Amino acid sequence: MSVYYGSDVFLPSYIAKAIGIVVATGFNYKLNSMWTWGAKKGSDIHEKQPSVLRNYLILYAISGSVNVLTNELLLSVLPDWILQLNVVFPNKLGGDEIIKNTFLGSTQLFAVKIDKLFAVLTATVVGMMINFIGQKLWVFGKSKSRG
Repeated sequence: MSVYYGSDVFLPSYIAKAIGIVVATGFNYKLNSMWTWGAKKGSDIHEKQPSVLRNYLILYAISGSVNVLTNELLLSVLPDWILQLNVVFPNKLGGDEIIKNTFLGSTQLFAVKIDKLFAVLTATVVGMMINFIGQKLWVFGKSKSRG
């Protein structure tokens, strides 16, 4: 997600999302082949099954495309809302009460675009589900997870 958010400042969202997926694919392949699907240290899963990497890349191309499309669809249909947290400084205090409608100003603590956050999280979950099911049933076959 950090590659996406960092790239989205300079690039269209679909390109930034695609770059983030490509970067994650290489990193995830190594981790998944070693930890999630139980390839033992020192053994090379590719020697036993040369199609594993090919299937993995095909699966990630499919799930990455679905991820980008889901993200773009949600960005186009969700309202452009911003969740913002402000601190308001009152002008005068009258005992225990704040004199209404008299404020010195406010300071924004943070702001988050709700549509972008929801879109990226939903697209990520959809992509993760496709990847896990595809890896379990197709890429790594019936390998047992080492827990």
